[in-house]
Amino acid sequence: MNQCIRLLIFVSIGVFAAGCSEPAKVTDTAKPDPWAALSDSERELLRHGEARARSCAACHGPQGISRNRMYPSIAGMSAEDMTTALKAYRSGDIVNPLMSPQARGLSDDDIAALAFYFTQQQVD
Repeated sequence: MNQCIRLLIFVSIGVFAAGCSEPAKVTDTAKPDPWAALSDSERELLRHGEARARSCAACHGPQGISRNRMYPSIAGMSAEDMTTALKAYRSGDIVNPLMSPQARGLSDDDIAALAFYFTQQQVD
């Protein structure tokens, strides 16, 4: 029992001493938020695009950077090109067995949100 008390005192002193020492300095390694300068409406558009882009990731990769040569990367694509392509797939002006069914379910707001989202993605 004597050893238990000594151990408890030893641990208590160690905890106390650790609490009295200066905290370790933490270096901020976080990257700056590239969307910090966006307006509230742009942030909402970005959130909408991000939600709709989940189904795009299966082929075009996370954030639109494809890991498969069969599917193009769409990150950084111009909003105009993205909008034109998605509307053409949706209307049937361009027929593709994978993209046409995906685009058919998109509203004009969805297309605008996706175009904005993918223009904001960084291509490294």
